[in-house]
Amino acid sequence: MQSGTHTPNPRVAGKRKSCVLHRAFILGIAILLLAALVTPAFAERDVKIALTELKPSLYTNERGVPAGFFVDVVEDIAQREGWNVIWISGSLTESWGRLDAGEIDIMPAVTSTPERQKSYDFGNESALSVWSQVYARPGSGINTILDLDGKRVASVRGAQSGIGFLDYAEKFNVNVTLLDMDTPGAVFSATAAGEADALVVYNTAAQEDAKTYGLAATPVMFNPVQMTFAVQKGKNSDLLVALDRGIAQGKTSPSSPYNRAMQKWYGIEAGSTIPPWLFWGLGGIAFLAVLFVIMSLILKREVEKKTAELLNKNEDLRAEIQSRKLAEEELRTRNEELKTAYERLRETEERLRQNLMEINAAYEQISATEEELRHNFHELKKNEQALLEARKKLSMLNSLTFDEIKNAIFSINGFIDLAKNEVPGTKAADFLKRSGEILHSVLRSMQSAKKFQDLGIGKPLWQDANIALLNAISHLDFARMRRTVDLEGLEIYADPLLEDVFFILMENVLLHGNGASEVRIQYREGPDGLTISIEDNGPGIVEPDKEKIFLRDYNLKGGRGLFLAREILAITDITIRERGEPGAGARFEIGVPKHGYRLKRK
Repeated sequence: MQSGTHTPNPRVAGKRKSCVLHRAFILGIAILLLAALVTPAFAERDVKIALTELKPSLYTNERGVPAGFFVDVVEDIAQREGWNVIWISGSLTESWGRLDAGEIDIMPAVTSTPERQKSYDFGNESALSVWSQVYARPGSGINTILDLDGKRVASVRGAQSGIGFLDYAEKFNVNVTLLDMDTPGAVFSATAAGEADALVVYNTAAQEDAKTYGLAATPVMFNPVQMTFAVQKGKNSDLLVALDRGIAQGKTSPSSPYNRAMQKWYGIEAGSTIPPWLFWGLGGIAFLAVLFVIMSLILKREVEKKTAELLNKNEDLRAEIQSRKLAEEELRTRNEELKTAYERLRETEERLRQNLMEINAAYEQISATEEELRHNFHELKKNEQALLEARKKLSMLNSLTFDEIKNAIFSINGFIDLAKNEVPGTKAADFLKRSGEILHSVLRSMQSAKKFQDLGIGKPLWQDANIALLNAISHLDFARMRRTVDLEGLEIYADPLLEDVFFILMENVLLHGNGASEVRIQYREGPDGLTISIEDNGPGIVEPDKEKIFLRDYNLKGGRGLFLAREILAITDITIRERGEPGAGARFEIGVPKHGYRLKRK
């Protein structure tokens, strides 16, 4: 039965629709070709983009040309935007540094983090969804994050996959050592060679390298993120806008360069047109998928719950085993320590027994030695007393002899003066004058010898240096001489003839400091003791004579006195030397050891 109304053939209608789509596709290509023809032949703007080695997302191929998913996407957008793309090769760390320094404009294939957002701006459109995954040698036994406890895990330096892995491991209280390396190739090579137990990278970065280096993906995956582009904070925002626009447009068209790049580099099929007759089938599949997802979520929750319980029990069991091992090891260690202590105790007991025998023998020897020392001390005391008495008697005898000789010299000198007055102007007067000078020299030598006979008779004692100096100066004419004295509060342990030492030194200034008008006496402390300096502003002493003046047979007038001064000071280990600069004055330095002086509190 035929009707007046024409019913269209579905097959014919489908062909017509297909033809329309075919014509629309050809028209679109024509428009694209026309746009390409009218595009300027030269780039209007240079854009520098980092080229890191993150195959197949971004890398340099065997011909040294930039390649990868992000290269195809960027080159397509650059062509439409009129950019001249300049790829700058470098490691991930180097590229971040170049972005900070403004040496590049765009950092591709990166993820946004709160920390990075403080320094950089990121695109709003995701170019690629990835996750971090752990790879290891086949048969490694790494199936969960817990299997990585105490392991060495390699990662690309500065990559978010490595940083996120540390956070992930910390949540499970897993202790790992992260080995940072510059390139993915170095990470895979180190793991394959056994220098690292495993590695962590984004899943897209391991598609080819895992096969090349004979590594396998483990079930440990985490941290899904969106890869996009980054620029300096507050700069090149127009570049991000252009990239977001290009990627968003590319996602809407199954035949766009963006989707072709996804298919080329990751094997992800672009979306295609669904025939109308499949809508009901897809709806049923979608319903089943939703139902499956709901069931999966419920099952996953139960599995996670049971897994968590098992993990907790496993952790408790491991902790108990570890605790027992530690207790057993501690018990074994203490047992060894007790055995060692017992052996040492026996050795110590034997040594103490031997030491006691040695102490008894030493005590007997010390008793005998003590008796002998006591006897020797008494003998020495008697000999010292006898020597002291002998020296006193000798000193008395010498003193009487010196007095008699001195009186005789005075008498002879008086007779010589009378004789000179009786025969003035003759040679005899000259001879008498020289004889008087000789007698005067002999008198001075006898006075020095008398001091020598008193040297060491009296015991050393603590003496006020300032008072000893003032007593010495009181016997000399210092009216024309300015003097600065700073010895207040200083006491010296020295022979009782210390005053004579100051007398000799001050007399030396008057006799030999020709033209001297000032003398300074002061002291200073040092690490080895105390130094008293006596210096004038006279002509000083030439270098060859600095030591000669202290010799006993030095012929200069008054020189023997310096020899006596050194001998007096040496009794208590006090030194004296001349340290002045010739032409700038003489400076005598008296060196007192630490135990030979003390300072009174003012």
